[in-house]
Amino acid sequence: MISILYNLDDSKKIVIKYVDTLKESGTLEFSEFKVLLENTYSLLNSNDDDAYNIGLYSICHIGEYLPIDNFLLQLLNDCIVSSRVFLYKEMLPKKIKVIEDSFFDSFAKEIYTLDSGTVLTKDQKKLFRLFNKHKRLIVSAPTSFGKSRIIEEIIIHNDYTNIAIILPTIALLSETYIRFNANPNIKENYNLINSLGLADTINKHTNNIFILTPEKMDMLLDERPDLKIDFFVMDEIYKIQDDEDRKGIFSNCLYRLSKMKTDFYLIGPYFDDFSPRFREITNSHFEKFDSEIVQKDVYNIFDLEEVKFTLGGKKIKKLKDNKKNLKNILTNINGQTLIYNYRKDYVEKLANDVVEIFHENNNENVDSDLIDYISDNISSEWSLVKALKKGVAFHHGAVPRYIQTEIIDSFNNQEIDIIVCTTTITEGVNTSAKNVILYSNVLGKKDKPLTGFEVKNIKGRAGRFRVHFIGRVFYFHKSIENDKTIILVDYYDKENLSSEDIIQIDKEDLKDENLKRRNKIEELLHANKIPLSLIKKNKYIPINKQIIFINFLRQNPIILQLVYFKNKPDKQHLDEIFTLTRNYLFSDRDLNDKSFIYWELNRLLKYYIYYNPSIKQLITEQKYSKTIDAKIRSAFKLITHYFEFAFPRYFRAFENIYNFVYNEYYNNIQNSGISLQYIITLLEFGFVKENEIALKEAGLPNDIVRKVSERFGDCNSLEQVRSKYRLNPNIINNLTLFEQKMFRKYI
Repeated sequence: MISILYNLDDSKKIVIKYVDTLKESGTLEFSEFKVLLENTYSLLNSNDDDAYNIGLYSICHIGEYLPIDNFLLQLLNDCIVSSRVFLYKEMLPKKIKVIEDSFFDSFAKEIYTLDSGTVLTKDQKKLFRLFNKHKRLIVSAPTSFGKSRIIEEIIIHNDYTNIAIILPTIALLSETYIRFNANPNIKENYNLINSLGLADTINKHTNNIFILTPEKMDMLLDERPDLKIDFFVMDEIYKIQDDEDRKGIFSNCLYRLSKMKTDFYLIGPYFDDFSPRFREITNSHFEKFDSEIVQKDVYNIFDLEEVKFTLGGKKIKKLKDNKKNLKNILTNINGQTLIYNYRKDYVEKLANDVVEIFHENNNENVDSDLIDYISDNISSEWSLVKALKKGVAFHHGAVPRYIQTEIIDSFNNQEIDIIVCTTTITEGVNTSAKNVILYSNVLGKKDKPLTGFEVKNIKGRAGRFRVHFIGRVFYFHKSIENDKTIILVDYYDKENLSSEDIIQIDKEDLKDENLKRRNKIEELLHANKIPLSLIKKNKYIPINKQIIFINFLRQNPIILQLVYFKNKPDKQHLDEIFTLTRNYLFSDRDLNDKSFIYWELNRLLKYYIYYNPSIKQLITEQKYSKTIDAKIRSAFKLITHYFEFAFPRYFRAFENIYNFVYNEYYNNIQNSGISLQYIITLLEFGFVKENEIALKEAGLPNDIVRKVSERFGDCNSLEQVRSKYRLNPNIINNLTLFEQKMFRKYI
C-alpha cells in the first residue's frame, strides 16, 4: 500500500497525479483510490484556498468514476462533508448504497443550513455573510457556484418593500419568475411583477418584486419617478460592458437604482474586478470566488501532438478535418452537448452537418408536438424541424424567444441531445449540458477573436451542479483563457462619455472633461432654444441629429401640415414619418444595415402595421432572402431589432420633436400635435388591446394570443387574465394541447 504524505504540497501533487491517472484510464486500484481520498481529505481540511480547490477537483473526478466499495465510499463521504458541498451526496448514483450521515455529519450540515431550509456550500455561506455585512455586494464566481440561489435567501432574511431583479434575457426572466413563484416564503409575502402590464398592481400591495429587463425597468422608473427601490439585483452584470447595443441602458439602469441609496447585489462569472470608481462612490464591496463545484476536463484538440487522445478510457483518433473530429467526439461521448459557433448562418449550417452524423436514427424522445407547432406556425421547411427529429437544435438571436425557451426546456428534459449555438445560450442560460465544444474561437460577423473572459463564460456552461460532477470542454482552435477582466461602467469610468450619456447623468456627478462637455451641450441647446428635458427624453438618439431635425422642421413648417393627423396615420403619413425618421434620427448602424434596403424596410413596416400578418406571411415577404432559413432569420431580425426595439425608440423621438416644434410654431395655442402611440404600441407588442398586450408581455407568441384574445376580452391586465384562467381553466380549450402547455407555462 502506498504511504500517505500529509505535507500540503505533497498532498496536492499526489491528488493531481492520481486524478490524471483516473481521467486517463477511467479507474484506479483500491490502494490508489484510498491514497487519493485520504490526501483529498487532507487538502479540504487546510485553510489554503488552492488546496481546497484541488480537493473539489478530486471529489468531482472520484464522483465521476465512482468505485463500488463501502470503505472507499465512506472516505468519499468524509471528503464531501469536509468540502461543505453537502449536495454532492445527492448526486451519487442511486444504485450505490450511500453511507448514512453520522452525528458529526448532521451537525456539520446543520451549521450550513439556513432557517429557510436551504443548505449552503462553504463559499455560499461566506457570500451570504458578506452580503449581511456590507449590504452592497458585487460578486464574481464561476458558473454553477449558486450566486442566483442566494438572491432568495437575501430577500427572505431581510425586510425589503420594493425589490428589483434586473435580468438581461427573457429566458432568465422566465426562469427566475418560476423559481420565485414556487418559493412559498416569497410568493406569500411579495407581489411578483414580470411585465409593465402588472405595474398598476404596485399600489395594491405593500411588498413588490419587479423581475424585468433593464429596458423595462428604465421605462418603469420613467413612468413612476416616485418609486423607491430598497434592494436590487443585476445578474450577468458583465453585459454592462460587453453588450454594445444595450450597455447604455444597463449603465443608466444601474446608475438610477444606485442613486436611491439602496442595497444591491451585482453578480456575474469570471471577472477579476468591478469598476473601482463605482465601488468607491457607492461604498460597495467586491469579492471574487474561484472554487468550481463542477469541474471541467479540457481537451485541446488543435494542440494534440499524438494521433489519438483518451476520452473516458477510450482512445479517440485525431484527424485533420474538424468536421470529422466533431463526428468522432459526438459518437464517443455520453451526455448532452452544446456546440459553439459564431454566426447565425454558420450555426444553422453546422447543425445540418451534425444532423448528417445521426442521419440514420430518429430521436424518439423529442416532443413531436413541438415539431408540429413549429411546422404549423413558422415553416415545415425550416431546417430546425429536420434537426429536431434527430435530437438536434440550433439557438441564436434570430430564433423567436418562445422557441428558444422550448428548445432549452426540451434540452433540459433530455429530449434534445445537441444544441449548436451562438453566445445567446452560453450567457446566463442554465442548461443540462455535460459537454461544450468550441468549434470556433471568434465572435460575431467581424471575426473578432473571443476574449479570455468570453471563452471562460462559454466553457463554464459545461456541467451543471446537482446533475454532473464533471463537464467536458473541447477546443477546436487555440483560444485565450487567462487574460484579466475588469468590468468598467461607462457612467463611472469613461473619461470621454458620449453626449447622450452625459445628459442622463446628474450634473453634480460629472467632473473634468465630461462636466465641461455637459456645459457646452447646455449652451448649444440654449442657443438653439431647445429645452434639455426634450433631448433627455429621447434617450440614446444622437443629440446632434435631434438638433438638426428640430431646425429642419422649424425651417420647413409646411411639413407640420403635411404630416399632421388626428388619430392613426394613414400610409402616406407613415411613409413621410418613416422617411424623416430615417434621414434624421436613425443610428449610423441602422443606416448602414445591408440586411434591409431602405424601401424594403419601409414596405415591410407598412405591411406589418396595416395588414397584421402572421409570422408565416411575414416570412414569405422576405423577398431578398433566397432560402427558407435565410427568410426566417430575416423575418425575426426585422421583428426583434426593428419592430420591437429600434422603430419604437425612433418614433417616440419623432413624436416628441414634432410636437415640440408644432406647438412652438403655433405659439402653443392649439397645444396639440400628433400621437404615434398606436403605431409604437403595435410595433412593440404586435397588438394594441390591453388584454392582448398583457398576454404578449407574459411571453406568449402572437398566434396563441390571437386565438385566446376574445376569451379574455374583458381583462385589462395580466393579473385579471390569470384570475380568469384560475376560475375557468377550460377557457383555453380552443388551443392544442401543446399550446395549452405553453399558455400555462407563461401565464
